[in-house]
Parts: sequence; structure tokens; C-alpha cells
Amino acid sequence: MSAQPRVRKVILSTGNILEMEDLIRKAGQTTNEELRGSIKKTLNNWEGRKAEAQNGDVLTIQRSLNNVPPKENSGTKTTVKLFLSNTDSSQVEDAIKTVTTGLDLPHIDSVIVTPPDVSDDATLESLEPMWQALEDAVNRGVVTGIGLADVSTRLFTELYEWAKVKPTTMQVNLSSCCIVPQELSTFAQQHDIQVLTHNDPAEIVDEEVVSTITSCLGLSTGQCQIQWIARHRTIQQCFGLIQDKGYTLALACDG
Repeated sequence: MSAQPRVRKVILSTGNILEMEDLIRKAGQTTNEELRGSIKKTLNNWEGRKAEAQNGDVLTIQRSLNNVPPKENSGTKTTVKLFLSNTDSSQVEDAIKTVTTGLDLPHIDSVIVTPPDVSDDATLESLEPMWQALEDAVNRGVVTGIGLADVSTRLFTELYEWAKVKPTTMQVNLSSCCIVPQELSTFAQQHDIQVLTHNDPAEIVDEEVVSTITSCLGLSTGQCQIQWIARHRTIQQCFGLIQDKGYTLALACDG
């Protein structure tokens, strides 16, 4: 039997973390704590099945799911929040394809992106490749609505004016402001944009997350870098209940 090629890419999917009872019982968790806990649970479940998980140089890590009933997508809405390490279009394309395939979805209702640079110095040019990939996903019918998180009001309005497919959502971090800036609120009202608040940390991934994964694979932390993280939520719209929530992340490794 020939040796497996070196792992160049790792895809980890937690599945529905609402099924992790000991995790969801922990009230008041931060996003970082929830992500770390769900990754550890996924790795513990997967470790005995390493041989069957590699396809070429791509290794897929996911929990084993037994007797999963068919998904009923009618009356549900799935939103995805992407945390990117750079604004290259390939990251957006890869994330959307991976999530839709993993969740067996015909399309995603809303994708909101947090760019790697949300400082006041961030430029429209830096966002253009990422946004064009999102626009392409909308034009292909893979995504319905697209939005941004944490960028300045100036940059959001610049992107809105430039974009062919306009953002329909803007997320504001509560840690950076207690209330939505008046300028943004006015602009959103004028252009029918939904403004939401969130409390995700500026750095969703820390060294512990990467080292937890690489140590399980027998690699050093420096050999792998996070490319993107996607958090999905599927809501039953009639009752407003979250029926599915989880994380998918991609790492690039040098083997």
C-alpha cells in the first residue's frame, strides 16, 4: 500500500454543537470558549477514524453522525458568518462551497464577513476581491444576501456605493461601541440595511485552537495556519428557534 500524501489542507467541521449537551449547558460562554470546546469534542470523536478521513492532500475531520434524519429545509433560514485571514477571493469561494456541501444546503440565506483588517486604515481596495467573490455567489444563486461586520462607517458606505450587489446587513461589535453610530444608523435607514450588534471577539482564533488541532495530527503549531472560520446558524423561522449551529474551519499546512 502506498503512503498517504502529506496533508496540505485540513477541514474541520463540528457538526451541530447543540447536540453537545455538556457544551451547551455552560452558560455565558464566549465565542472563543464555545469554539475551543466544540473543536475538542470533535477531535475526541474523530481520533479513531484517521485512516478514512484523507482524500489526496486534504484531511477532513468531522464527528461521526449516526441515524441522522433527513434535513427539512422548508421554513428555515441559514446564516453564515465568515472570519477570514485575508481578503483573497479564493477563501470566500472555498468557505461557501465547503459549508453548503457539508450542510447539504442548496443555498445560504445570508453570509456576513469579518475581514482580517477592520481598522480605520482599511481600504476599499483591500475588500474588493472578497466582495466580488460574494457577489458571484449571489449571482449564481448560492447565497441570497451578503453583509459585513466591524468595518468603519466610512468603509461600509464606500463599499456600498462601489458594489454591484449591495450589502443588506452590517454587524457592529458591542465592545467597540455601546450604541450604533448615528451616521451608520441614518445611512442604513436610507438604504434599507439591517444593522445588528454582536459580541464576537476581535480575535476568534488563538494559539490554543491551532495547537489542539495540530497536536492531534502529529504536527507542530507552526506548520498550519487558519485560512477561514465559518459559523452557521439555522433558525426555524416560525418559532425563532435555533435548530442547528456549528463551526467549520480550514487550515493550510506545510506537511
